[in-house]
Amino acid sequence: MEMWVLAVLFLIVGLMVGVLLGVALARSRARSATSVVELDALLAPVRENLESLRRSAEGANRDRAAAEAAITTQLTAVQERYAGLEEATVQLRTALAGGQTRGQWGEMQLEGLLDHAGLVEGVHYRRQDIRDSGTRPDIVVMLPGGGEVLVDAKFPFDAYWQSISETDDARRGELLRKHAGDVLARARELAGKGYSDVSTSPDFVVMFLPLESLLAVSLDADPMLLEKAFDRRVVLATPTSMVALLRTIAFGYQRQLMADNAEEIRAAGAEMLSRLATLTEHVEGMRRGLEQAVRGYNAFVGSYDRQVIVQARRLHEMGVEAPKGVPGVEPAAGDLRVSGGAG
Repeated sequence: MEMWVLAVLFLIVGLMVGVLLGVALARSRARSATSVVELDALLAPVRENLESLRRSAEGANRDRAAAEAAITTQLTAVQERYAGLEEATVQLRTALAGGQTRGQWGEMQLEGLLDHAGLVEGVHYRRQDIRDSGTRPDIVVMLPGGGEVLVDAKFPFDAYWQSISETDDARRGELLRKHAGDVLARARELAGKGYSDVSTSPDFVVMFLPLESLLAVSLDADPMLLEKAFDRRVVLATPTSMVALLRTIAFGYQRQLMADNAEEIRAAGAEMLSRLATLTEHVEGMRRGLEQAVRGYNAFVGSYDRQVIVQARRLHEMGVEAPKGVPGVEPAAGDLRVSGGAG
């Protein structure tokens, strides 16, 4: 009996403990749910910021990828252009290695300056004009009023071109001195052709250097180069000095045209005065004829009055009626004069 009671008591105590544990667990769960909701509310701005940061990172990655692609494309284009430029440079160097090709390029540059100065081929200058001695300057510029300027467009280039890519200062200076020597040697060659001896040109020939630096570096290496060339009756000209010479020649043509026009105007004026003198003579003849006609007319009127009108009036007084009466004629009056004369 006592064992059964104890068992019941233990069961009741167990049920009560279970109930209490259930209640405690339920309250704990409720408090946990409330804490989760509160935590979610607190973490919501953080999650939004993290999401915004994620989207910004994704956009930055896309922009970076696009920028890398654009840079890659530009670098590829630059590499292709550099390769093309390098190839063109090699071709230019190869082309300018020959004296004839250099002369043709120099002629092209020179023709551009001639056109810029307003000079016309066949009118103001000729190309490749063969002299009596067999020499053939590249350009012959005719001077207004007579005379001509002979221009040679061939120029030394090899040593100058090598000096551009040379990194060693001593070697570069040696190449530039060689270039100055080549320029002087070309001047000697032109002097030996005796251009000015077989033409009406001034006592010199122009050696055209199509690049300003071709002369500048030569003068740095040999400051007396201009005088040495001019002693041989050769003038070294770059595009700047050449266009000044050509514009001066063009100005001379303009002045000559003005002088020619003035002479034509003078001749036309003299012809006009001569024609006016002839016309005045004709008018004077007409005046004399008119005066003679007036005198004849007035003589006729006087005779008409004396011989006809008097008799007509007598008939009228005698009773002869005329439908329009007795007509009278007035003499001509006025002084016909023409001023002027031949002059």
